[in-house]
Amino acid sequence: MQFEKKPEILAPAGTLDAIEAVVEAGADAVYVGGKNLNMRQHRMSYNLSDTEVADAIELAHSRGAKLYFTLNSLVVDSQLQQVRKTLEMLGKIGPDAIIVQDLAIAAMAREVCVHVPLHASTMLNVHNSESAMALKMTGFTRIITSRDIPLHEIRRIGEACGLEMECFVHGDMCISQSSQCYISGILFGESSNCGRCMKPCRWEWELVNKRGKEEFDGRVKGYLLARKDMCLLQHIPALVQNGIASLKIEGRMRTSEFLAPIVSLYRKAVDAYFDDPAGYSMNAADMEEAFSRRVREYTTAHTFSNPGLDGVDPSGKREPRFFSYASPEPKLTVVQNAESQPLRTTPDLVVQVSGSRAAEAAIEAGAGAVYLCGDGFVFHNGGFSVNWLQEFTRNAAGKNVRVAVMMPHVCDERDMAEWKHRITKLSSIANLGIGVSNLGGIQLARANRIRDIIADFPLNVTNSVTADELSTMGVTRITASAEMNFENLSRLLKTVRMPVEVVGQGPVTAMLLEHCVLAGAAGANPQGICPMYCRRGAYALQDTASNDFPLECDRRCRNHIFTATDVCVLGNLSTVAAAGIAGLRIEGQLDSFTTIATVTGIYRKAIDLLKAGQAPDIAGGLEEIRNATGRELSDGPFDFQALPAETKEHNLVTSPTNRA
Repeated sequence: MQFEKKPEILAPAGTLDAIEAVVEAGADAVYVGGKNLNMRQHRMSYNLSDTEVADAIELAHSRGAKLYFTLNSLVVDSQLQQVRKTLEMLGKIGPDAIIVQDLAIAAMAREVCVHVPLHASTMLNVHNSESAMALKMTGFTRIITSRDIPLHEIRRIGEACGLEMECFVHGDMCISQSSQCYISGILFGESSNCGRCMKPCRWEWELVNKRGKEEFDGRVKGYLLARKDMCLLQHIPALVQNGIASLKIEGRMRTSEFLAPIVSLYRKAVDAYFDDPAGYSMNAADMEEAFSRRVREYTTAHTFSNPGLDGVDPSGKREPRFFSYASPEPKLTVVQNAESQPLRTTPDLVVQVSGSRAAEAAIEAGAGAVYLCGDGFVFHNGGFSVNWLQEFTRNAAGKNVRVAVMMPHVCDERDMAEWKHRITKLSSIANLGIGVSNLGGIQLARANRIRDIIADFPLNVTNSVTADELSTMGVTRITASAEMNFENLSRLLKTVRMPVEVVGQGPVTAMLLEHCVLAGAAGANPQGICPMYCRRGAYALQDTASNDFPLECDRRCRNHIFTATDVCVLGNLSTVAAAGIAGLRIEGQLDSFTTIATVTGIYRKAIDLLKAGQAPDIAGGLEEIRNATGRELSDGPFDFQALPAETKEHNLVTSPTNRA
């Protein structure tokens, strides 16, 4: 290791006073946000006006520090003009970088202010070197890595792509994978990907047994998802040795009195290490000072390994603020039979399943496309062989049915190595598509000459410019973000230039965790010697309003916490279809083949009747779906009840007599 360049100490600031304080305390760079379009929208007084941003840049530069501007929210089409104006402003005043989550903002920045470097937000959730290379080709110069991968993998990714690696070292951390938490957006209409998270993860939860023998002696009730705060002050040598270019402190909504001492501690530790690496040891008094200033208890999170129960604090004693409380999930917009106009376009009926028998049942029931889930849920993984898939895809093509294999929602370096092996085999199957959830997956599919590449909803497409960017990379169809309301979806469909699919039925992953709730409750570690309770029974997390959120473990021991109710657009099918969707997707990966046959058949019949100008039996269909799945139904993110009356005219109408 060459001790030639110290890692940058990057401090947050929400006010001009905070900028001055953290720079005086030793920060090499500061990151700030404007009044909108960033990931901290709850305290507007702690974000800067356009004039203040210019003053902030001048202030930082006068003290020899850099300033990075966070434009790191997802955006919808109606916000693109606002994005352009902000970028034009930034192009004139010259921040040292712009931190970006949405590819649309990156594309517009290359056009409007190409001279300003782009840093990939942690919300881009980079887990593998292929994704990093894709971002490098898109113009990014630095990656703020996923908070759920260990330090040695960050180093590997950095060496492979040649970009600067930045990682969080201190402050408030999410329990969920970056950008893979939709619970706030679905429950409250306040997206965690747009800086308005209502933090349901900080609620009190109870782990409840749904099937099988309950065997836990540990903690099954409490603040089970409450991640401790990050602190890597004791681990400066490891960060340096692994080539981390920037040490990022979280806390743009914190006061200067809170931030400056923390920055000073990291400044002192980095300088001391570079002064005498071989003689360096952590100053105990400094560590005591850090502890005295903690908000929550501390953890190193996933920096070195999965922390298990040590990564969360079920007691909730140090939670500083609760943004929301549990309440019943959104109701279903229930409709009655009514006259309906014939559909101008008929969407594909897409069904995602977990195994061969379910795939065959979906086609028999009328699916126009079948997707095979790649996450490998332990209780729902029917599996399939390459030989079966080859025959199945050939027979499906004869019936004009598309078939695709979906990659996991998260792909780290191990996943990518395994999928390189799998796709090499799958690429020989004619007419087979691949569904991808990260930019590296697109590169992998293209390298294997896959023609049909489906951008799955974890890629968080919310606007037409991002869709265009993915199309340029090789994507042939996109799945809209799982938390888009119908109003924003309608705008997207009017401007997008490629087929758009929508998740319209089934359970949606509300949170995706590297943390294992089951192992944590049992006091075990999923990456150590684990009793594997996930193979012994079915569980859910129950909130204080008695809503059960199903908890499913995948083959990599990641926890997928699903919504307490299934999204269901059956009662608004003609409205959704008339908006111009190319595919309506049923999430059936947790269901038996008989349930899939029932639900698919109901939607097939409803689509065919609407196409003929006839009204389907909505009330009967809803009851059949409830009985088949055993789950309740809701509008999910769509918020159909908020649609203006003229939008519903000639479509199915609300009935107060049907069950909500």
